[in-house]
Amino acid sequence: MISFVFIILQIIPFIGIERNSLKKRNYNYASLSDLLNFVDEAYTYLDGKIEFSNKGYPLFKKEHFLKEWPDDMVTFKDRNNPMVIDKTKTVLCFYQPDARIFTRFVKVFDEIEIYKNYLGCVTPDITVTFDMDLEFQRMIMLINQLFAAILVVNGIKIAFNTRTGSIETEDCLTSIPKNVACSSGFLGCKSARNHFQAKSYINKILALRPSMLLIYGKKDRYINEQMDLLGIQYRYYEDYHTRSKNRRDCNVRL
Repeated sequence: MISFVFIILQIIPFIGIERNSLKKRNYNYASLSDLLNFVDEAYTYLDGKIEFSNKGYPLFKKEHFLKEWPDDMVTFKDRNNPMVIDKTKTVLCFYQPDARIFTRFVKVFDEIEIYKNYLGCVTPDITVTFDMDLEFQRMIMLINQLFAAILVVNGIKIAFNTRTGSIETEDCLTSIPKNVACSSGFLGCKSARNHFQAKSYINKILALRPSMLLIYGKKDRYINEQMDLLGIQYRYYEDYHTRSKNRRDCNVRL
């Protein structure tokens, strides 16, 4: 189990930044205490409901994951957008600023019924990057997986978020079965300029070997070419900001 001393030392600067950004936007925000309480509450809540690895990560089963392609994917923030036609064929995701994701952790137990209205949910992806302290990266990935575990024990199907930090954290993926539904968010990511730049992403996908890969955001030519070559089944879902803009532009032309 990850030491709470490590968690406190590594997360303080991070939370401070997010708290300030949340205040500016007048959002509710999760404090350091809130996120630490979430970890405590999650382990207590999940005790006896799901098994854990010797490192404290929940052990997911294939039955926890989506089996069918969704017609649509939408962020939690945009779930009430009129463009969402059928919730039972729509997957929720969290491809949005961390400031918005934090609140979902604090309110997860109150919002279970919301998730049940949808086909499923992509696991959260609080920011983790290769240049962060290694223990911090592991802690963030643990928090994301604990959230997912709370969903699955309530009968909510998931697609595993492929986001990781440095290559050393890929052992955190060992609790995820092979050949299950996964998802990636390409918003805010630079497109690969050649096949070599696409290699790190493709290697991660090969390690997971997803049965289906849901991609939210813009298309990437070089990644697509390699996935086609490898026979990886994937679909893109246009982000709602772009979709709304295109819709407005269409209305203007009409």
